[in-house]
Amino acid sequence: MMQTPDPDDPCAGNPDCQQALAEIYGYLDGELTVERRTIIRTHLDLCSPCGDRYTFETELRQVVSMRCQESVPDALKNRIAEAIRQEMQG
Repeated sequence: MMQTPDPDDPCAGNPDCQQALAEIYGYLDGELTVERRTIIRTHLDLCSPCGDRYTFETELRQVVSMRCQESVPDALKNRIAEAIRQEMQG
């Protein structure tokens, strides 16, 4: 089923925008070639709606990274260290 372009989306129907947004996660993860990164970066610099989406995704990743850190209890760390010591001693 084909989606109707959103009339409020300034990037709707623009193949450059669609390609840039399709590769945004690869760009954020550093998985693109230097050539593709340059093309995407240029597009993001010139297209404010796509640049805004990039900024949102970057900020979202930062928030998730900061909020989703779990700490390991000291007791568990100590048990693991002791198990490793015993394993190394034979």
